[in-house]
Amino acid sequence: KEQGFTGHSDNWFDDDEFKKQFTVDLTSQKHDYYFGSYSNFYIHEEMLKDTNRTETYRRAIENNPQDFKDKIVMDIGCGTGILSIFAARAGAKHVYAIEYAEIALFAQEIVKRNGLQDKITVIKGKMEEIELPVKKVDIIISEWMGYCLLYESMLDSVLWARDKYLAKGGKMLPDRAIMYVAAIEDGEYKS
Repeated sequence: KEQGFTGHSDNWFDDDEFKKQFTVDLTSQKHDYYFGSYSNFYIHEEMLKDTNRTETYRRAIENNPQDFKDKIVMDIGCGTGILSIFAARAGAKHVYAIEYAEIALFAQEIVKRNGLQDKITVIKGKMEEIELPVKKVDIIISEWMGYCLLYESMLDSVLWARDKYLAKGGKMLPDRAIMYVAAIEDGEYKS
């Protein structure tokens, strides 16, 4: 059993135990590093435990049922499906949860165990390659922001989906972001 950073260093981390957390074989030649990294339960646990992030999305969705009632919603990069579940609870007519990583298989089970399989359809595939069963959606939700806002590189997929699938007058959540940048100089780094 792993001991983390306690005990003798030989017992700190076990590669086999770590690999068991993945839902995909990361040694495969077909492995896509970016999407494969989201097949690890750890990254989803970390995001779900970020209560500021998760609660902000929950409040933004569930506290605005008038925006979601009877709407068709698309959740891009749904991960475990938490935002899709919030949208269904807020009254969405149907949610299409898009996820390319293997975690999509677990999202399907999570949706089922929450009794929402009639309201949420998980579609495993790349956003730009899937075919939605509807022509347009009323709302696009996505947690596309990463470290330093753009790290996860999902913004392009969200904008592509907006241009193809968002109905006229449709909404996006989030629909804006602000990035503050300041120049610095580190004299020791330069030399």
